[in-house]
Amino acid sequence: MDFKISRGSKQCSVCARKFVNGDKYYAGLVSRPKEEGVFDRADVCKQCWERQGAGSFVAYWLSVFSTERKPVLLDPDSLWQVFHNARSADEAKKRDAEELKRFAYVAALGLLRLKQLKLKATKRTRAGEVLVFETPPKVKERQTYEVPNPALDEKGVAAIQERLAELA
Repeated sequence: MDFKISRGSKQCSVCARKFVNGDKYYAGLVSRPKEEGVFDRADVCKQCWERQGAGSFVAYWLSVFSTERKPVLLDPDSLWQVFHNARSADEAKKRDAEELKRFAYVAALGLLRLKQLKLKATKRTRAGEVLVFETPPKVKERQTYEVPNPALDEKGVAAIQERLAELA
């Protein structure tokens, strides 16, 4: 399934207050009822979040607003975007499927490091090892993702990290 997620805004989607550097806010995803796999992102300041709560969000996370450009490997929003795009069937038609597997793998490792994903299991298939990741218990609806292990060594992971930084 190809997921499409709108980009974040620079203001609260409830009260329209513009965020300033250092503001903590909640970023959440709301699915479009008539469009399967399409999500709208809503950024909600902490004050509005405390009044309304999670509501109809499929998933949400706490974030900190910054106008400074973050390296892709330290930015959970960018890593999620890379992760979902690399697993997209439409993207696979445009790019080398092996490169996309490596992107998804490295993005998953970054999300694991940032505690956005947990490693649940590994399993062997005819095609090789597959890592099974799960969203942490804090997430409203837990998701499970299977990511093929492209068997990259440290140099291979570093090369993909550099490539992701170039694309960001």
